[in-house]
Amino acid sequence: MSKRGKILLVAAALLIVGIAYAQRPAEVNDQGEAYLRVNINPTQIPPMVNINPYNLVPKVEVTRMPDIQFKPAPSGCSDRSTFVTGISRSISGPLMLTYLSIPQPARMTLASGGGNQSISVNSPAQIPTLIFLQPGQRLDFDNVVFFSGCQPI
Repeated sequence: MSKRGKILLVAAALLIVGIAYAQRPAEVNDQGEAYLRVNINPTQIPPMVNINPYNLVPKVEVTRMPDIQFKPAPSGCSDRSTFVTGISRSISGPLMLTYLSIPQPARMTLASGGGNQSISVNSPAQIPTLIFLQPGQRLDFDNVVFFSGCQPI
């Protein structure tokens, strides 16, 4: 056998051994659970953590939370006489908006007694969702919008 053949034979044997070693299963503990052998504490002293450094006994108090009362959603959309449809730059409450069409980019501002909050609508939008405007609240727009909704009773 030539020198080249011996080198190829040795290289093939090393390759087979390398593949077989790489494909071996993970190490398992006594319970048969696989684990990765990592030494996170290279010393013989186990780590100590003081979870109560001031030696205080934790005080746990359970108090009774107040009952939470939910207001029922305003109704009125079942009666035809309460429906409102319009084209305007401002929509005042009390009103339950069921449809809002903004034909071009606009700035929408919710004005109420607690202050104003604005949002920019950067593209034409149709909003088929419920928006509840309470008494004293108002939606203002830079452009004219089409809206539909009903007044709660």
